[in-house]
Amino acid sequence: MKNLKFIATIITVSAALVLQGCSSSGSGGSPSFSGPYRYGTGPNKTKPQPQTEKVNINGIGGAVPKYEYQRVGGCNKDYRVLGKNYMIWNGTTSYIEEGIASWYGPGFHGQKTSNGEIYDQKGFTAAHKNLPLPSYLKVTNLRNGKKVIVRVNDRGPFVGDRILDLSEGSARAIDMVGTGTSKVRIELINVSANGTYTNAYGKPAGTVRQQYAGVVNKNTSTYQHIGAATSRSAGSSNTGYSNTGYANTGYIKTNNQGITSNTVPGWYVQLVACNSDLMANEIKNNVQTKISYPIVIRKEGNINKVLVGPLNEASARNAAASLKKKGYTDCFVKSF
Repeated sequence: MKNLKFIATIITVSAALVLQGCSSSGSGGSPSFSGPYRYGTGPNKTKPQPQTEKVNINGIGGAVPKYEYQRVGGCNKDYRVLGKNYMIWNGTTSYIEEGIASWYGPGFHGQKTSNGEIYDQKGFTAAHKNLPLPSYLKVTNLRNGKKVIVRVNDRGPFVGDRILDLSEGSARAIDMVGTGTSKVRIELINVSANGTYTNAYGKPAGTVRQQYAGVVNKNTSTYQHIGAATSRSAGSSNTGYSNTGYANTGYIKTNNQGITSNTVPGWYVQLVACNSDLMANEIKNNVQTKISYPIVIRKEGNINKVLVGPLNEASARNAAASLKKKGYTDCFVKSF
């Protein structure tokens, strides 16, 4: 399908984390930040650009903004993905930004988002790298002026300078499905505990599509770092792949996303471990465009491990060195 091809080239998750659990390295610790702050979404030290006027949401369709508790920690904790550190803007009450948005659809439908909810491709949701979850945004397609309100419940997109990843339903509402990406303006809609808008006015025209009660505040795990690998011999081959026959059997697919609860024995390079199916698939798609080695997602309980392999030990170490040069600085070699 057209949008699946689009997803493969732009990587979205959106990198969805259940960012209660995503890290690339094998050791614990909180991300560290240095250098000056800059305005706008992205890695390192960032902060939201404040709005200069109230947001007009009168008659705009999509999600219906309401007050929702934003817990501290879990999906609202600073995190590290693919060698880059990201700050969460906890307590944000004002934010506006313009930039490129993308969208993701059927390939991720039914999988977990960063705050543990189930992604509904037809819903009015979005992914953002820094806003606390959940948050609400007014999104304006600057190409055609169409607008939609979205509920941010995911992390991403982790590609280039894109500022937002929209669900298919959100993208369709602003006529962005066909173009794949578009320049947009996003404006935070802040709702107080008594249900009033603190920085917006008007009556939105959207409807509530999903029920979120008991999901957002679910006490799921915090960031998890997968420890050192066990020692196991892997065998070798002239091609560098494990002699288990990758070309014929590949890795074991249990669904169309390539997530498996088992892997072919051998040596691997671990890129990331996270609770989110979306994040795992985004990282896999991202790396697949940069290397020729096979990539598999291994599921261990609620954790998805994105692995390069199977390889023999020497090739795994060469692949790790190459990946570090490409920016995947936290990857490490392990065996199964």
